[in-house]
Amino acid sequence: MTPRPDYFVAPFTPGGDLIAVAGRSVSELSPRWLDFCRGLLRERGPVFHEPVPLPPLSHITLRFTSVDGAALVGLTVHGNAVSSAIALRGENPVTETDALKMFVESLRAVPLVKQAAEGASPFEAAFGLNERPLYVVVPWADPQIADGDQQLVMELENHLAAAFLRDPPHGSRRNGTSG
Repeated sequence: MTPRPDYFVAPFTPGGDLIAVAGRSVSELSPRWLDFCRGLLRERGPVFHEPVPLPPLSHITLRFTSVDGAALVGLTVHGNAVSSAIALRGENPVTETDALKMFVESLRAVPLVKQAAEGASPFEAAFGLNERPLYVVVPWADPQIADGDQQLVMELENHLAAAFLRDPPHGSRRNGTSG
């Protein structure tokens, strides 16, 4: 029997199409980077927007806003968007629905999404994803961003997602159910 994933990742294309939903295990990640991300979330609190506080990564800026187990996440490199995401722990369905609506509406307003979308409702599949904890991400694949930087952001994002989704701050509850 396959062990249950610790969390799920659902990447979407910039046109709003769901690529897949994949289970992830925290054991696949670097303990050192998980600790770094846990510390960052603990020290910075539920809302922050700043460069990653490590000199070799300071050209990467992280925007993070969380409430009731839902978080909006954005990462840029030298000011260029690399990814936009929402993390959902499954703690508060009302908050998650509201945050997901806001996230999808903001994505639908992006010119690249308007150009790339094939249907009338890009990202609509996000509303049908019942897996929790869940990280929905849109990698923007900006050609101005070096492949190495895109890889760095993806690794940082994987660790940040695991830290937020699996290690809620003291006093938060965790719901590991899947629908």
